[in-house]
Amino acid sequence: MEQKYTICFVCTGNACRSPFAECVLKSMLEQEGMNNIEVFSRGTLDWGENPRDANMVRIASELGYDLKGMTTPITHEKLQEADCIVIFDAEHRNAISRVLDYANWNRIVMFDKLAFGTDTAVMDPHYQTDAVYQSVASHIVEGCKRIIEQWRDNPPTHKV
Repeated sequence: MEQKYTICFVCTGNACRSPFAECVLKSMLEQEGMNNIEVFSRGTLDWGENPRDANMVRIASELGYDLKGMTTPITHEKLQEADCIVIFDAEHRNAISRVLDYANWNRIVMFDKLAFGTDTAVMDPHYQTDAVYQSVASHIVEGCKRIIEQWRDNPPTHKV
């Protein structure tokens, strides 16, 4: 049986960046036939079960993606399942460190580091202008394309 590789996107509220990256990457993986990679997302804040950010849902739809689901916070158990935990800014690493011990930090990587090789943060579009939402969405789509390109030649098979 083929071993699954699991990636978890983590942002602050699990309303914009991480669930959008999840739905984009899942769509691209499906198009590529890369069925051995599982993707899910979580948020560092536990602010209850809320719908995804309406502006991000709309922009995702305009880009051809179906962003759905409810906000879900990180838990020790779900983070343990992930081979790779992808964060969008340095504060997410700090929040994860309160849930997962330091021995697991090698599995945490910034989105831009994984996609573009840089340690830059991805701006949180929540409560920003449409232009910011669109810019962040485009950035995440481009990043996911780059991740797929890397994995075509060198599929992930172990913890980062």
